Amino acid sequence: MDPLNSCQECNIIAFYLETGSEIKWGAAGNFVSDPAAMKLLLSGGFYAFLVSVVIVVIAFFASQVLYDGTFAVLSGLTEAFTNRRLQPRKTPKQLLDDDDDSERGTCIDSISSQEDCLDSSGQNIDRTSFESEALLLKAKPNRTGRYSKWISRAMFITPFTTVLFLLYVRPRHFPFAHMSGSLPLTLREIWGVYSEGLCQPGHSREFEVFPLPELISSEFWEQPSGRHIGWMPTANMSLVIESGKSRPPTPSWLPEEKIHGFDRWYDDGQAAALPHVPENSRERIHGEYKGVSYDPIKDPVRITNLDQDLLLPIKEALAHRKIAIKHVVIIHLESTRKDVFPFKKDSHLHNLVMKSHTSNDSIDAVNIELSKLTINTEQLTGEASGFQPAEVGGFVPKAVTWRELNKERGGINVVGAFTGSTTTFKSMVGSHCGAQPLPVDFTVEARGHIYQPCIPDILKLFNHNKRSHSKESRGTKTTGKDFDSKPWKSVFVQSITDQYDHQDELNEHMGFSEVIVKSTIDNPASKYFPPTEKESNYFGYPETQVKDYMRDLFLDAEKNNERLFLSHFTSSTHHPWNTPEAAAGEDFDFLKRSAWRSEHQLNRYLNTIRYGDRWIGQVMDMIEEVGAAQETLVVMIGDHGMAFEEDSPKHSTFENGHISNIRVPLLFHHPSLPRIQLGINATSLSIIPTILDLLTSTSSLNTQDTEIASHLIQQYEGQSLARPYKVEKNGRQAWIVSVLNAGGAILSVSSAAVPHRLILPVCKSGVYRFTSTTRDPNELHPIEEYSISALAARVAKEFGDEDAAKWVVDAEKIGKWWVVEQRRRWRFMGASLQDDRTAEELEGAGTTKKEHWWDT
Repeated sequence: MDPLNSCQECNIIAFYLETGSEIKWGAAGNFVSDPAAMKLLLSGGFYAFLVSVVIVVIAFFASQVLYDGTFAVLSGLTEAFTNRRLQPRKTPKQLLDDDDDSERGTCIDSISSQEDCLDSSGQNIDRTSFESEALLLKAKPNRTGRYSKWISRAMFITPFTTVLFLLYVRPRHFPFAHMSGSLPLTLREIWGVYSEGLCQPGHSREFEVFPLPELISSEFWEQPSGRHIGWMPTANMSLVIESGKSRPPTPSWLPEEKIHGFDRWYDDGQAAALPHVPENSRERIHGEYKGVSYDPIKDPVRITNLDQDLLLPIKEALAHRKIAIKHVVIIHLESTRKDVFPFKKDSHLHNLVMKSHTSNDSIDAVNIELSKLTINTEQLTGEASGFQPAEVGGFVPKAVTWRELNKERGGINVVGAFTGSTTTFKSMVGSHCGAQPLPVDFTVEARGHIYQPCIPDILKLFNHNKRSHSKESRGTKTTGKDFDSKPWKSVFVQSITDQYDHQDELNEHMGFSEVIVKSTIDNPASKYFPPTEKESNYFGYPETQVKDYMRDLFLDAEKNNERLFLSHFTSSTHHPWNTPEAAAGEDFDFLKRSAWRSEHQLNRYLNTIRYGDRWIGQVMDMIEEVGAAQETLVVMIGDHGMAFEEDSPKHSTFENGHISNIRVPLLFHHPSLPRIQLGINATSLSIIPTILDLLTSTSSLNTQDTEIASHLIQQYEGQSLARPYKVEKNGRQAWIVSVLNAGGAILSVSSAAVPHRLILPVCKSGVYRFTSTTRDPNELHPIEEYSISALAARVAKEFGDEDAAKWVVDAEKIGKWWVVEQRRRWRFMGASLQDDRTAEELEGAGTTKKEHWWDT
């Protein structure tokens, strides 16, 4: 048994059992050099050990049989095609068997004796009889032997030529070529290069012509009017770039000195600061893309709703009461899918949990625990969980104002938001910068050109004209309208490391002036050192370890007469879903354990969801305790979801477009805003436009900042959720494109106008997948094919709807155009897939930075 192949086979089978996916050998190098990634890899050690034991046991019993069979085949092959002199001698086993015939053999071979020998029965055998028989046999023509030899040759030649013929006529497209791959040949992927043109370095101009030109003809153009900047796209953007007319005019409110994040408004089109990009690379990038920038007027898929009035409930609320927004908080929720925000009775997920139980007593006990699973998010979103009061089980949360709001207040809740990416940091680019991610593996955005101003950049622009803020004003408490002229401070907080996949560089690139992360908690000079809890996952501590730091941020902002923008990222709901030790005693078996397997991963996930819900409650309580609840807008967004074996054959986010990975919560909470439930397919691209819209509409900015915000809001791709959402306009749909983990290979294409979704491979061979959230909301029966034409034909047949089939074709066109358009916007010239990049380009990508060379 070949140990190398056996080890590889164990890994392949174990990886499939753990995730439902295949190993991507090209990514293997990123794991062996990263301690956090190794912990992730070793979490599947049980299956690897189990598979190894099974293979060893099977090999023990089968090895001798296979050995003998192989020897027999090779012996037959040699006998059929060689002379007797070249044929193999007898095997050791055959020699041992011949020992039983030694008595007879001595008679035949002896030349020294003329006497008769004894046979096995003890009778004499005449030697001359043997010699006579041998001469007679030798004299006869051996026709039977000659025929049998040709039959033996045919038995070998026929299957050999058949295999060669099948290899020659075999289809070369996916999945047939992929299915024929075998170890160890598939390990060549580690050093191989994918040849798809969309994904190679330097590719930037294919598909530049918008694929649906009839939708952007001049008859649909919109002329500028007031603050509305208009919409006049061109199908062939390359002509606009070459003419030098793509750069927007410099607005009057933009200062002469370069402000980070606003580089596309300056003449040379270069960023104010790209500290982590080498100077020579910066010059090459800008040289290749001189004059290339994002222009909303020329964006063929942008649909704005800023020409609409505010939603009626918001308009009425502003007419009757003062709504003040002094601080803004964004809570980015790790791996939080929409169906646990809040968890609802009789939902698909609830039914999956119930299926694991058989007795009524067990079901009742589980329902009591499930009713308390997301009690805080139920209150914040205003969505009823469906559990009866008798099932709640006596859990009484702390009575504070935000929990006691009437049903008419609480803010805007989106039921059905989609993530921009199933990788965390790519999704952050959407929520914090209003930009769509770059469709390449890993967080290349951290070192790239973010084509939109991020929230900290906007706030720095607001602060630029407040530098005369006098020190004597510090300590003077301001309330109500007084805070609108105070400076902003932008802080990022998380309890885990920021050294994974260039997150520290991304935070700096987005403009945060201060970060509080794991290194802060571990720093002996920190105010709250040492930490009071152990690390709970691969990357750091439970969220509770940053609570005191967050409280101080609000207190310091009040003391220093500042406004706070706080971005907080949670992590306990990340694989392997370890409930922090302080709360581990509350863990519950929501799914019944079977005798033959360990705890369900979904069960571990639900326990961390409960922990996350309690943490959200603590954050809201803390904001109220410091007296900031009535003046703080809290935005909550899931970075992506998480599919489990109960949901999908693939149970991970890696190249998995299942709806449970894509649909996430999106909430704008403020105690004075009216409660609004929006059943739309919005995305995180709407966060910045909505924040700016609410700040200006509530008069929470001074006159100058209001003017700036009113112009900036027009520059973003997303729509404001404070106004009626437009799902289509003049035949153009509000397209939603999401990149799947790791980023460069597969897209999810959907639309706010229709319930259809297309999973589209762009940088590798794969399956085209179509679903409809109205016919199959949980995507239990997707339609899958290996080409877009076959998929469209099948959709037309099964749906009986030619419009759905046409949508499939259009969605593929939009997806491929979008890939190249994003590369242009990000000024990216590299390869999309990690396998096609150099070691220098991959440095730090998908791994945790090492403080010392000896760290493992």
